[in-house]
Amino acid sequence: MTTSALPLLDRGTGTGSAPADSPRGRRPGGLTDSVVAVRDRISVWLLAHWQSIIILAVVLVVCGLVHGINQDGWPGRINDDEGTYTAQAYAMEYWGQIAHYTYWYDHPFGGWLLIAVYTTFTHAFERVPTAVAAARECMFVVHLVSCALLYLLARRLALRRVFSAAAVLLFSLAPLAVWYQRMAFLDNIAVMWVLAALVCAASPRRSAGAAIWAGVFMAFAFWSKETSLILLPAVYLLLRQHRDRRNWRFVRQNFLGFLTVICGLYVLYAVIKNELFEGAGHVSLIGATRWQLFERPASGSLLTADSGTRGMASLWLGIDPYLLCAGVVAAFPALFVRRLRMVAVLLLIQFAFMFRNGYMPYAYVTAMLPFAALCVAGMLDVLLPYYRPPAADTARGRSGNMAGSAFHDPPRDPVPAGETRSLPLRAPASALTPASAPTSASFATPLPVAAEPAVLATWIRLVAVASIVTAGLLTLPDHWAPKLHTALTADDSAPSREAARWYIENIPDGNIVVTDDNIWTDLELAGKKPEPIWFYKLDLDPAVREKLKNGWQDVDYFILGDLTPVTLNSLPMVAEGLRNSVVVKSFGAHGEIAIRKVIKPGCPATLTTTIPGC
Repeated sequence: MTTSALPLLDRGTGTGSAPADSPRGRRPGGLTDSVVAVRDRISVWLLAHWQSIIILAVVLVVCGLVHGINQDGWPGRINDDEGTYTAQAYAMEYWGQIAHYTYWYDHPFGGWLLIAVYTTFTHAFERVPTAVAAARECMFVVHLVSCALLYLLARRLALRRVFSAAAVLLFSLAPLAVWYQRMAFLDNIAVMWVLAALVCAASPRRSAGAAIWAGVFMAFAFWSKETSLILLPAVYLLLRQHRDRRNWRFVRQNFLGFLTVICGLYVLYAVIKNELFEGAGHVSLIGATRWQLFERPASGSLLTADSGTRGMASLWLGIDPYLLCAGVVAAFPALFVRRLRMVAVLLLIQFAFMFRNGYMPYAYVTAMLPFAALCVAGMLDVLLPYYRPPAADTARGRSGNMAGSAFHDPPRDPVPAGETRSLPLRAPASALTPASAPTSASFATPLPVAAEPAVLATWIRLVAVASIVTAGLLTLPDHWAPKLHTALTADDSAPSREAARWYIENIPDGNIVVTDDNIWTDLELAGKKPEPIWFYKLDLDPAVREKLKNGWQDVDYFILGDLTPVTLNSLPMVAEGLRNSVVVKSFGAHGEIAIRKVIKPGCPATLTTTIPGC
């Protein structure tokens, strides 16, 4: 039997084509058509975006240096939540459990899952001096990704490159931002996912795929911090603002469908664990939600002088009053600028929540910072007139493409409500050459044929922008430079590190120690036995109380800083143990953290004794 090869069809002519090694199958240099197409596509993309790539690279280097240098030293261990999320990531990596104690649905666990993924792949817990420092490494990566997403979002909202870069610098370099974005908070992770969702919602493609990713990223934000859902209406409205009426129903269904399904997995997890409803002997999702919404002690309203919310706002403004205040002020006029409206809504929603009589988390301000920076930079972009060189229209026949620059990009507002714009048809990338590649301005739709503004109005706008920028340059360096110097040089975390190291090196195994979560993981990594106890669990966890039949009298050491009276009143066993203890060694210039030895009943109040059981 003989066989014959079937001729290869030429898709262009329908006739048989030459083998792959013929001139039509291969290009000069041995490259196939697909490789050439990819190469040309990359060349086109680089030519269109090279200015933004350079600007963003410089901005990321600056932000990376400020956030990366001394990230473990400042701020110090001023909030136990950092240690809690770190300990839960440790439990995921080393124990295969969701939390280091009973998981009670206080937050979805996606945030510390991301930290655990980072520490697993980078071996961060084994590399760095403390466990919290490993989690802060993850926050460093999260922050750089957030900076890149913020720049991309600003460009998709039609901010010129210089103002997009300014938004990122404000978001990253403000002392308030450095303070919160270095700490291992779930809010930082949630902000990254919200920015990713907004970037997809503002996609110029207006495609179902962009909507799907917007829903997925918004669901990831929920899995990181459930309070992210208060931003969902603005994300949805931004997606609607950038819609194409021809596929809007399909786009909307994809966004809401993927969002609902991925968020619903959290409820499904509780159902599978038989922990959805409240019951005896187990935790429940509904019980935790009820406590978070209705039973948690309120912090009061911002309008109440002595409320916790007012005190929290005073702390934020004490670190940096400029970014937050300028952002809120800029948000009100931004409501009347269509392309900035949803950004302003995202900021003002969070600002309005501060006036309710509810609980105010310590890191609440974190999600306000990117939108405050965008409002400030966006309004400067609106005020500064767009400049078009006089010869530009002649050179390009008023309808051609002109390469944009950092200041001269044409505006690109979303499609007005009620208008349908046809999606542009582009030639395939393989048909484009670098010489004919469109620039970033080529995709700026629509290219306006702007009327010349009145000369007086133009000068007023120029003077306004110049005045604001000058005021900022005269004010911010004097206020920010000392705090950024402190951020780069101060080692406020030293007391916590030194206390953990001293205990590991000087106290033998066999002693029960109660400590905060910032030190808990360090003792675990050092292999101290029996396992340390997080001080909250001494009073609040039935499993811990079951092990310590005599309460505080079974504890040997405390490693704690000063606890507030409110905390001590809610933890009577911890308070009684501290009252019946003596300081072994303190750390920090003002004794911020102390190692205390518990004096058992009938034992002398001394550090050294030969009495058995003491």
